[in-house]
Amino acid sequence: MGFRVSMATSAGATGFGPLMFVDNVAGAVRAAAELGYDGVEISMKNPAELPQQELKRLLDKYGLRLAAVASGRIFLDEKATLSDPDKSERSRVIARVNELVSYAGEFGALVIVGLLRGQWPVDGDMEGSLDRFEESMRVIADHAAAKYTVVVLEAINRYETVLLNTAEQTVEAVKKIGRPNVKVLLDVFHMNIEEVSIGDAIRATGDLLGHFHIADSNRRAPGMGHVVYQDIAKALHDIGYEGWVSAEHLPLPDDLTAAKQTRMFTRSL
Repeated sequence: MGFRVSMATSAGATGFGPLMFVDNVAGAVRAAAELGYDGVEISMKNPAELPQQELKRLLDKYGLRLAAVASGRIFLDEKATLSDPDKSERSRVIARVNELVSYAGEFGALVIVGLLRGQWPVDGDMEGSLDRFEESMRVIADHAAAKYTVVVLEAINRYETVLLNTAEQTVEAVKKIGRPNVKVLLDVFHMNIEEVSIGDAIRATGDLLGHFHIADSNRRAPGMGHVVYQDIAKALHDIGYEGWVSAEHLPLPDDLTAAKQTRMFTRSL
């Protein structure tokens, strides 16, 4: 298969569990290189957490790439959303995401938008929340286009948000956003909860698939749960996917063992 493999880490401390080498990007990059990964995905709240030149030196030293910058910690730590009924608040959050877009653009990396859509409509208006979120995404996408950057929207399971749980719903939202540099992020952990068939959902997403997260049913490394990955690998092959496959899972039993398990598993696909 033609995909590249990365591991997800964080530039700062976070309560978000499924990341490896949290608040230790240098350790993540070193381990990724030693284990044969192609790159890293970094969760960030703002560019000040990890100056670009510092990251560039690390990546150059170990011959890796930045796969993506994830924005979820802005929501998790601050409860800020791109669907807020307050227009000035939405504008503030858009500006925050656009800082990450500019940062990612310097590395040719993607930007991930997930829980920044919010967990539920704070005013009870589901349709209005999605409309506001989609308009925010258009503004971000236009900024990203100027930076030659792609933004990916993640389908997230019902226990974490009521907005855009399935691949089908997320594809529909991306089409409504209507920007060619906005694509879909699918995550095996979330799909195992929401989809009738993970493989069929991948095939239905087709060329709108822009990024792919791997984990097992228990959110541990692939091969440590009950997900059948053979059909997933075949589906990715069927749609000609050549993007990043990024390990976003719990660091159990420890960071290095989990990262090693994923790399060994992806080589077997």
